[in-house]
Amino acid sequence: MIPETKPSELKLTQAFLIGYVVWFVPCVVHWLWGGLTARMFGYAAVTLLALHALTLGVIATVFRTARARGLSLLAASIISLAATVPAIAISYLADFAMTQWDPTLVRQALPEKPTVAYTLASAFADSFTICAFQGAIVFLPMFARAHEERGSQLALVSREAELLRFRAHLEPHFVLNSLNAVAGLVEEDPVQARELLAALGDLFREASAFHTVHRVGDEIEWLKRYVMIHELRHPDILRASWDVSPESEEMSCPALILQPLVENAVKHGALRGGGHLVVRAHVAGETLTLVVEDDGPELGAPRDGGRGLAIIRRRLELESLKSDAFYLGREGDRTIARVRLPARKGAIHA
Repeated sequence: MIPETKPSELKLTQAFLIGYVVWFVPCVVHWLWGGLTARMFGYAAVTLLALHALTLGVIATVFRTARARGLSLLAASIISLAATVPAIAISYLADFAMTQWDPTLVRQALPEKPTVAYTLASAFADSFTICAFQGAIVFLPMFARAHEERGSQLALVSREAELLRFRAHLEPHFVLNSLNAVAGLVEEDPVQARELLAALGDLFREASAFHTVHRVGDEIEWLKRYVMIHELRHPDILRASWDVSPESEEMSCPALILQPLVENAVKHGALRGGGHLVVRAHVAGETLTLVVEDDGPELGAPRDGGRGLAIIRRRLELESLKSDAFYLGREGDRTIARVRLPARKGAIHA
């Protein structure tokens, strides 16, 4: 569906100036060459001004009325242009009456003294030219804008569909991996298993209510509860540190953007190394940097079926970020996953 267009988008002043100049220039040339007297030239200037003001006034009034009644942009445009035909005929008849009252106003270019029939014939013939011209300068830019807006809306719909697919992949991925983490406790420690399942239920409920984008502070608080579940399961091995600046907490980030990174850092890093996980968030200039690091072993080959990192990369693509917005590599004796985002405050999307 073509987006709604406001009446103010008609650009009437621009159309008036262009139309008036195009119609008035031949009169100026004719006058300079001596084909028109000063009186005729002045009369032509006034009548052309009245003609274009009348036609654009009719277009604006009819167009607004048609749109207010729910007609499409195309239908409203056609009707408003058609409505100029009788308006032009009235203006030509007024011109005929003036030339009858003062014959000196008749332009020398006319083959004979105008009659009513000749005037009406000229009016209807010229109305098609004027309609086509005014339609071009008034409505073609409007249709171009509508087409551009429609393209933007389709791109937005496509992006939202991708985001929905992202969540459809992420949430089952998160749920299954979390439940697998609890499964081993069912026989070893049923009480702790029940506690962890209750905690996971709270996390799932919160995650399902997340907006597409939320505050970094909300992301960190949720991750702390998520990591706490792993710390409870591995009390003597896993420990987490949080290095989050107050300024970064007010910035916005894609919801759950760090969850797969934290999951990988715990499962394939910290628990296989010294057990230390660090999450950082800082702002420098116009950039928000989010880091997840662990002291686990060297990075191995990508695992079959692993989708967490692919989801992160695709999510960042949907945010129109550059390819270097995500980095995963080894720095010293630690594995670093780094996400760089524009530093923006308060961007919350449903």
